[in-house]
Amino acid sequence: MTISESSTTNLTHEERIDIVRTHFEKKGYRVHSGLQFGVELVLYSDIPSKVHSDFCVHVPQDSNGKLDWRMIQTLVRSMPSIKKTLIVAHVKEKKTDGSSSSDGSGDDAQQQQLVKERYVVHELAISSEHAPFRHKNIPKGVGTQIKPQPKNNE
Repeated sequence: MTISESSTTNLTHEERIDIVRTHFEKKGYRVHSGLQFGVELVLYSDIPSKVHSDFCVHVPQDSNGKLDWRMIQTLVRSMPSIKKTLIVAHVKEKKTDGSSSSDGSGDDAQQQQLVKERYVVHELAISSEHAPFRHKNIPKGVGTQIKPQPKNNE
């Protein structure tokens, strides 16, 4: 059985976010809303009262995964100040050369699980650590050097 991928034009943005949420929950993360950070999801490695989150997850609005450069630039620039790594998560449908195993029977929870299993999540982590002087050992007196002044010949 070969698997290829296609776009997810039949899914809403909320459905893609739900698939991404399930993807990270299966990896062992506690997944919460990322609204306060300007993203869709935030990942915690433990209970949020015990640890800070390390990752913010952005799910592109475009079902084909096209990214708006301004959005990415804005998110990447804000991540160092909130001490997080940005993950862009794109959902794509798995295509198999066999027929679907779903016959439409079963309860709603089973149907939702089957739908989620039809998709794969691609992750792209974007880290920006541009913070000059953050890790440098700065000697005391930085900025006290005075440029030599030209002598006036009066």
